[in-house]
Amino acid sequence: MIILRKTWLLLVGVILIAVGYVLLARVELTAGPLLLVLGYCIALPVFIWHQFRQGGGE
Repeated sequence: MIILRKTWLLLVGVILIAVGYVLLARVELTAGPLLLVLGYCIALPVFIWHQFRQGGGE
């Protein structure tokens, strides 16, 4: 449970990216790219920022 508490944002980012690629494969040209941007440009950078802020990036 502790691991999930620390990495929930990473899991959300990976899920957003995976769903975005699935939607792109189904030719959803609005939701697919939007989910990819949310995953790559918001969720993953925020996760990395939190890891370094907490000292986990050493």
